[in-house]
This record gives sequence, structure tokens and C-alpha cells, in this order.
Amino acid sequence: KDKIGVWEVDGKRYKQYCQNLCLLAKFFLDHKTLYYDVEPFLFYVMTINDSEGCHTVGYFSK
Repeated sequence: KDKIGVWEVDGKRYKQYCQNLCLLAKFFLDHKTLYYDVEPFLFYVMTINDSEGCHTVGYFSK
């Protein structure tokens, strides 16, 4: 059975990962402006976990 996970990711510590999340979101949100200045933010990533690993289904930042 699939399980949901939520991960807190520090934009300062994992800068490249958070930048990649923002660039991925840009495909869906034309007005998104945050790409590279991710260091002051915390990102919360929702995943679905199955036998193959964790799959990102969404995120938000604050």
C-alpha cells in the first residue's frame, strides 16, 4: 500500500535541490518568479512512497 511522506528541506542547506523544485514548478506556474534565491526558505515536499522509492507529488515553501 502506498504511503505519504512530508519532508522539510532547508533551502540554505540543499540549495540545488530547492532550485530544481522551483524550476520544475515554473513549467506549471507561468507567474512563478522564485528560482535561485531559495536560501531564506524552508520547503515542504510531499512524496508517495512505494516499493521503488519516494516520488515527489508536490511542495510548498515559506
